[in-house]
Amino acid sequence: MNKEWLRRTIRSFEPYVVPEIKEHTVINANESPYNIFDFPEVKAEFLARLSETPSYHYPDPFAEELRAALAEYVACRPEEVLVGCGGDEIISIIANTFLNEGDTVLVHGPTFDIYGIDAQIVGAKVVEIPDLPGFTRDRKSFLQAVRELKPKLTVLCNPNNPTGELLPLSFLEEVLQASPNPVVVDEAYIEFAGSDSIITKLADYDNLIVIRTLSKAFGLAGVRVGYAVAQKDVIDALSLVKLVYNVGNLAQIAALAAMKYRDVILAHNIPPTIAAREYLAAELKQIDGVTVYDSVTNFVLIRVPDGPAVVNALKKADICVRFYKAAALQNCLRITVTTRDVVQRVVEVIRKEVGHA
Repeated sequence: MNKEWLRRTIRSFEPYVVPEIKEHTVINANESPYNIFDFPEVKAEFLARLSETPSYHYPDPFAEELRAALAEYVACRPEEVLVGCGGDEIISIIANTFLNEGDTVLVHGPTFDIYGIDAQIVGAKVVEIPDLPGFTRDRKSFLQAVRELKPKLTVLCNPNNPTGELLPLSFLEEVLQASPNPVVVDEAYIEFAGSDSIITKLADYDNLIVIRTLSKAFGLAGVRVGYAVAQKDVIDALSLVKLVYNVGNLAQIAALAAMKYRDVILAHNIPPTIAAREYLAAELKQIDGVTVYDSVTNFVLIRVPDGPAVVNALKKADICVRFYKAAALQNCLRITVTTRDVVQRVVEVIRKEVGHA
């Protein structure tokens, strides 16, 4: 194909390739180990709704019933919620709503790479403030960049993926106050953090956009439901570029079933995940040569002396984890926290491999 046909901003892009996974224990994508359809009441609710949903009808374009349920969950008004096909679609919608070619998007690094990819697709310039040693955010430099650059979009992942650090609401408010433009706070992992959401400050900031998802704490990664929370005018603006039928009937039904029994699901999923995370971090910290970065999410980032060797040792043990090529994350592995038995297997392999290094 003639590359001149392509949009100029993507001509240098490499295809996104998902590595072939042969292992049976897959803990590389921060997925939940829990299936909501294993909850009898959730399964019954889903099937009851499914039986009343004709396949020949298009879905509700704005998923109004789900919108109301999500609004109740995060304590805002339904008109302050926009439902999307996962958090990834919400990021794309935000980029396509606010960014022109040449605009500046401010992020820190390392962070979730989709923010930068979507910004580059529309021709925006990405400015990255490197994290301090230990993967703590450089708050002073970041805030200074907000004031000096006045970026068209400022993005903070909180807690951050892949490092797991949580920023206090007070700093997020400093950024919101300093920016004359939209500030995006991605809270995909907030349910694991045990802290307040910045959504509690929504009424105070007309430039705040919060991204949430049902992929992590609710275990609905395969269903693809994410949502944006912002003041009504911002949600109306985001709706201008949303695909008309972006969330299918099955996804809406599954999410509604999850929302109806959200207290049951979260009470089941969150405490054991946090306990397993703390156990994993504590065990790995006892291994000489392993650096463990504090996390309040459902994953733990570690640095080892020889990353490829540890990844291969885990592969031999039938375990797949996330490994990075970026220089800042050299020899770092991101380990999704699932169940205690999986955590114990991971610790055993790393202790054996690094101990022999």
